[in-house]
Amino acid sequence: MSANASAFDHVLGFRWRQGDSSLADSEARLHDLGVLRSVLEEVVELSVADARADGVTWARIGDALGVTHQAVIKRYGKRSGGDCR
Repeated sequence: MSANASAFDHVLGFRWRQGDSSLADSEARLHDLGVLRSVLEEVVELSVADARADGVTWARIGDALGVTHQAVIKRYGKRSGGDCR
């Protein structure tokens, strides 16, 4: 099983709002995914800042996140101290 498939299976296992009788299962899943997205974004921000503090280049951070170094700088450059080298 690939890492993506395994992660997907775990995400589908989260059920904070599922079972809430005021929500359809599909709507509850969207609420759950919204919480996960918010938490993951916060963890990515912290991890980017940690990586920059450890001297990891923007290019390597971009590679790790699957985006260009320009995209990483644009999104996280100001938040991680602004050193865009």
